[in-house]
Amino acid sequence: MITRIQFFSFVAFLFLVSPTAASAATISLQATPTRIGAGDVVRVSVLLDSAIPTNAFSGTLQYPAALLEPVAINDGSSIISLWIMHPTVPVTGEPIAFAGITPGGFSGNAGMLFSVLFRAKAAGTAEVSLAGSEVLRNDGVGGIEPVTVHPLALAIGSKSSGGYVETPDLVPPESFTAYLGDDPQLFDGRKYLVFMAVDKISGIDHYMLAESRVPSFLHSFFPPSWQRTISPYAMADQNLTSTVYLKAVDRAGNERVTIFPLSHLVTVYEMLSLLGILLIVVFLWQKGQGRRRRKNL
Repeated sequence: MITRIQFFSFVAFLFLVSPTAASAATISLQATPTRIGAGDVVRVSVLLDSAIPTNAFSGTLQYPAALLEPVAINDGSSIISLWIMHPTVPVTGEPIAFAGITPGGFSGNAGMLFSVLFRAKAAGTAEVSLAGSEVLRNDGVGGIEPVTVHPLALAIGSKSSGGYVETPDLVPPESFTAYLGDDPQLFDGRKYLVFMAVDKISGIDHYMLAESRVPSFLHSFFPPSWQRTISPYAMADQNLTSTVYLKAVDRAGNERVTIFPLSHLVTVYEMLSLLGILLIVVFLWQKGQGRRRRKNL
């Protein structure tokens, strides 16, 4: 028979451990489809379950390079809106590291962090897991939330069974805005732009940028020079006399362009130069007028 002391001790134990158990986050890896063969593409999603609001997530996705080859990253439906380290397709079979923030926090089930499209290279069992996973609470101090990771054991057959087929993406990325920053601890104090676009179908693949002082109606004659870039971007024209064109390109090739307008038409040096030229022109004109008067006399 359980004594009163034993009963109350058990209740106290449950009271002490229940907050931790209830608030622990879980990260699981989910394969779509669950059955694949060599040569097939499989989508591995990194999903978060959290009973309390959490706002920062990081870790490293590990996979057997002999069996799986990452071909694309999809963050189109991610709960992360600000990437500190965006997951990218490695070039040498290295793990995929990521770190991101969700302002305001996330709580709920099956929150998508990101997904990876893998191509199965050979038959076998591919163990996909997360290392160094960390989840922080949205409590104002960034408290560490206990996290449990459920790895994935992916069985790969010797013959193709169809694999994962992406939904066609015909929609451009959503409208986005670039913001000007000026921090002495970043880019040696140079002015920079911060930007982030969202594409909820295939995800953002890359950004293109061009700085130009040529008016847009003359671009057919003097087209801007586009270059690939990332955020934040240290501006080449620190005088802010150029219009900056930013292009977000999703994985399907759809584009969305936003414009960061110039702040000044000319630099101080150019203004002084123009003023000097104007003074010289006025001086020469007055000198010419004086000569004409003397001739008329």
